[in-house]
Amino acid sequence: MLDLFFPRLCLLCGKPVGKGPVICRTCLNTLPRTEQAAHRGNLTEELFYDVPAFQRAAVFFFFKHGDKYHQLLHSMKYGRFADPAIGYILAKEAAYDFMQSDFFDAIDVIIPVPLHPIRLRERGFNQAEWIAKALAEATSIPMKSTLLTRIRHNEHQARLAKNERKMNVRNLFALNHPEELYHKHILLVDDIITTGETIHACIEALKPARDCKISVFGLGKVQ
Repeated sequence: MLDLFFPRLCLLCGKPVGKGPVICRTCLNTLPRTEQAAHRGNLTEELFYDVPAFQRAAVFFFFKHGDKYHQLLHSMKYGRFADPAIGYILAKEAAYDFMQSDFFDAIDVIIPVPLHPIRLRERGFNQAEWIAKALAEATSIPMKSTLLTRIRHNEHQARLAKNERKMNVRNLFALNHPEELYHKHILLVDDIITTGETIHACIEALKPARDCKISVFGLGKVQ
């Protein structure tokens, strides 16, 4: 009866999805995928060429400010009805796509970008952790969500000008038990990658992990 009177609708096209995921298969198939996992030297990798330990980076799909894909990511973490399952579904799709390349082959551990405890209490979840969980389940690579912590409650990066973002993330993260990451290839995971400053701050905090390698995954990137 609920399905009859209150059908579940795809968040992108508005068509009924029954008991399936909140994004229909047609819309998942037509996401504006970047294909970056299969191409070295892509635009996302260019953001991290200054990092000695950097290996590779890719985001799953492009979006433009205000378009339906941007709204989809917004629905994932903002508002009264924010739903982290959106990130989980998209990340599962990304994982199967990326597994057609060698993107995950050398990864030892997946680490989501952490939220500060204050923001975590406000939101109720860390969307990057949901994304990382989906990648871990699809690839069987372990996820560690407690090794990297956010020690400062900073302003949202999206609200700042480009020249303010680097200062906003300075000394933002701390690494617990660095010995657990010695000689590991780490995949840092976030929902949106824009200038890469948040990921750079994570990489700075990972320096005590001897001889580690760094790769980066993001769901979306502004085109």
